[in-house]
Amino acid sequence: MANIDEIKGKINQASGDLTDDQLQKLKGHVQESIGKSKESGHEMMQKLSREVNEMIEDFKRKNK
Repeated sequence: MANIDEIKGKINQASGDLTDDQLQKLKGHVQESIGKSKESGHEMMQKLSREVNEMIEDFKRKNK
């Protein structure tokens, strides 16, 4: 799912295309990349959290 930074980046890129503004297009690409990085980091944290919770539950079961 796209986040706000990705959407803003795509809008800036489109604006740069329409006005032939290379700097605006570059800003859009950077902003979109930042958004993708944030999304990726969020997904990694969710996965890590699930794995840690599973390890805790396994530990609890083994040490009853």
